[in-house]
Amino acid sequence: MAIELTVFNVILLVMSAISGAGAFCVGVYVMNRVPAEWICDYDEKPTEEMLTKTRFKGKLLYTAGTVLSGILFAGIFVFWGLSVYTVLYMLITFVMIMTVLSDGKYCIIPDQFVVILAVMSLCAAYYDYFGRQYIIKQWWSPLIAGLGIGILIIAVNFLTMLIAKKEGMGFGDVKLFAALGFAVGIPDIVMALFISVISAFLIIVFTVVINAVRKKETENYIPFGPSICIGVFSALVLHQPLMYLVGLYLSLLER
Repeated sequence: MAIELTVFNVILLVMSAISGAGAFCVGVYVMNRVPAEWICDYDEKPTEEMLTKTRFKGKLLYTAGTVLSGILFAGIFVFWGLSVYTVLYMLITFVMIMTVLSDGKYCIIPDQFVVILAVMSLCAAYYDYFGRQYIIKQWWSPLIAGLGIGILIIAVNFLTMLIAKKEGMGFGDVKLFAALGFAVGIPDIVMALFISVISAFLIIVFTVVINAVRKKETENYIPFGPSICIGVFSALVLHQPLMYLVGLYLSLLER
């Protein structure tokens, strides 16, 4: 459903990019004002920094965030055009941006965001199912994808705790992946998981290299929430080109 290169679409593309940049700024504003309890564990007391309204600040944060968010929103419009899909995916991306901010800094995924994403994901999935069926082909697909990925991560965590005696991913990651899994359904959830794992690996390598250059010790826990968002965003927004590449790969194997 890629857009045609017309003057009208170029204007909408620029507006989408501007909307993405604005959405990031709004997301930072919201994250600086949500209750401090949202961004800390249930059994923890908020720190003094959490109680302020300047939790997220800095030129680098705003510059990188607005540029990246602008690109993401523009990408959504490029692949889905002027449609309800674009609006739904932009809203989901907006909440994912705030989730990435929270998990990236505090290693916490607020339950409130998970609930919102679950509702949005179900709306997007069943809008597609009762409409074009670009992504969701069966009514049970979103439910199986969301619940299935949640159970899979819990099982992996259980095995990790048995073998390595430590937790692999937090329960917040389980809830986040399950909520976003509703949007992509089966079989796209497999693609989302694959991209998430690759993204996590690249983020870990990048973090280790940067910390080595700075002569700084790398923390034992690196948030998986951003990687989940990258995986689901890719599987959702880039569904058609990714499915084309998968089909091309499978056809090469048959030769």
